[in-house]
Amino acid sequence: IGIIVANVPEGLLATVTVSLTLTAKRMASKHVLVKNLESVETLGSTTTIASDKTGTLTQNRMTVAHLWYNDEVFTADTSVSKGSYEKTNESFRALHQIAALCNRASFDPDDVDTPLLLRKTIGDATESALIRFAEPLRSVSEYRDTYRKVA
Repeated sequence: IGIIVANVPEGLLATVTVSLTLTAKRMASKHVLVKNLESVETLGSTTTIASDKTGTLTQNRMTVAHLWYNDEVFTADTSVSKGSYEKTNESFRALHQIAALCNRASFDPDDVDTPLLLRKTIGDATESALIRFAEPLRSVSEYRDTYRKVA
């Protein structure tokens, strides 16, 4: 099963559904009453599963690799603050602002002198990746100071 998922990530949905179904059958054969199979029902209606094999689970570190706006996909190389996106594009600027403001992650105040990609963050891996992407273009704290939360 692991080989199927590793080679074809799209196979994850079918693999998990089959595994859960087989487990439920085994439990039923042992006269175990399963009242709630929400996970099987949820996976059956799933249309998109986001996954990665770059150490997010082991290191809790994620990076922004691609951006999608204006019906185009752009690369984002956070290791050198370069990418194929156009920094002056109005749609990109809106996306950048959203990445900075619609986010609960923040940089650890005790880790200011560390390089950006190695700087400790407080928050989950996805939101941390977004602020690491946004920070070199405009300070996330500057954005947050300018646009205060209202609720």
